[in-house]
Amino acid sequence: MTQPGDVMIGVLLPLHLGQSYQKVLFKEKPPRPECTMFHFESFQQLQALRFALHEINKNGILPNITLGFQAYDSCALLRYDLEGALQMLTGLDRHIPNYRCLTDAPLSSIIGSAISTHSVLLASILGIYNFPQISQFSTSAILSDHIRFPSFFRTVPSDVFQSKGLAHLVVHLRWTWVGLVASDNDYGQLGIQLLQQEIVKAGACVAFNEKILTSSPDRNAPHIVKIIKTSTAKVVVLYATGFDTVPVLNEMAKQNVTGKILVASEGWSTSTLASLGKFSVFLSGTIGLAIQSGTIPELKQFLNTINPSMSLGRAWIKIFWELAFNCRFISDKNETGSLDTNVKECTGSENLENLQNAYKDVSNLRSTYSVYTAVLVVANALRDMNNCKKGEGPFSKRLCADIKGFQPWQFMYYLKKVRFKLNSGREVYFDKNGDPPAVYDIVNWQLSPSGNMRYVKVGSFDMTAPPGNIFTMNTSSIQWNSGENEVPISACSQSCPPGSWKAARRGEPVCCYDCVPCPQGEISNQTGKLIIIIIIIIYS
Repeated sequence: MTQPGDVMIGVLLPLHLGQSYQKVLFKEKPPRPECTMFHFESFQQLQALRFALHEINKNGILPNITLGFQAYDSCALLRYDLEGALQMLTGLDRHIPNYRCLTDAPLSSIIGSAISTHSVLLASILGIYNFPQISQFSTSAILSDHIRFPSFFRTVPSDVFQSKGLAHLVVHLRWTWVGLVASDNDYGQLGIQLLQQEIVKAGACVAFNEKILTSSPDRNAPHIVKIIKTSTAKVVVLYATGFDTVPVLNEMAKQNVTGKILVASEGWSTSTLASLGKFSVFLSGTIGLAIQSGTIPELKQFLNTINPSMSLGRAWIKIFWELAFNCRFISDKNETGSLDTNVKECTGSENLENLQNAYKDVSNLRSTYSVYTAVLVVANALRDMNNCKKGEGPFSKRLCADIKGFQPWQFMYYLKKVRFKLNSGREVYFDKNGDPPAVYDIVNWQLSPSGNMRYVKVGSFDMTAPPGNIFTMNTSSIQWNSGENEVPISACSQSCPPGSWKAARRGEPVCCYDCVPCPQGEISNQTGKLIIIIIIIIYS
């Protein structure tokens, strides 16, 4: 999907979140993966990007310069993210390494990928050319290495901070016995390692640590859920994306797992995929960290302007239209591959105003706001570059960059120094590692009277706040799935009563112990406290 402009922005979005698994016999060329599961939230992000560019071009931030974009559906597949990035660099519908075929409109940057593992690969390639990459959702801590990835930036915090925040959450609620489940990729494994270190450092213990196998159709869910079900840990931290959590949640429903509290990483803490009605029984009470939300004035009205008759992105709009209105464009080939032949015909005049789904929901913008922020970052850096005064430039011989013919490394200079405020008053800038300020919302999943799941903010983890206010949480506003107001207990062993002491169990973590009556001459008069040993020595 391409909208022309004097300066271009590339964007990689997973408009589809799955692929069909096909058997490969190695007797012929392997087929291209077929994309499945069209994602309404990603489609909303694409429209938010269009809206941001519309506002920038209309308001004249860049006088006599229009911003255009080229968008590519990565289908959440590594090969498509790479293919899309290389096509954007080339400027054609095919990629020719080391060549830029469209010289009339410079490509300023690429926004993407949304997946950390994919961003690592892209950043390794784009860094060779010092070509700017701004990710809207890749949070892996490894990407903060600006020596390995010199041209990588992001509008979401690093998982270094998220892991600290989740550990703060666990310790604050006095959970000492927790299970860990994470995707087997850079995002999940690096994040869960940092989290485990923080939890152990705080004196809590890990009951188990299991991997979601992203290369397996069932994601290893039957084994993972069996461990969750049989473990004495009441709290499970799930460090994964929304797409990877769904098989685990399906299996939990299948095995009828109850009485567990899930702690969500930002990858799925506000995911509409995971909040489906069939999961509400055991997901109510879930608590976790989420990317700070924001508002985009007039976005809702803009979302209503799309129509299947539009030439820009028509194929994607038709897929969205068929799924949103449960109809089919009879005159066209069915794009979704999921509707039967008995559905009604799409007319194209269906009313978007009355539609209620993830695409239309602008009440709690998080990943969409991150994409929107990334576009504003590019626009503000371009404005700073365009405002350079002749003879006062930052480059050799005091030269300025030409806004209609700059080099990627020249734009990098301005990206590193960009600083502006959003309409919320929040300041946007990058540190020396290309990371923004770390601010998270703490959200609690609560069922509304109508049966819908709500993500209620109950606190925040803000690394920019004064030392005493970095972690704040209103525990009384949390709704637990047990229906009780008290914070549930998750401990390997209960506190020992007065008159007994903790005897460690051989081969088990320090949080697991037996309560043994105190021997003669030893006194313990407080619950769960250290033993006071009185030794009487009689001299002869």
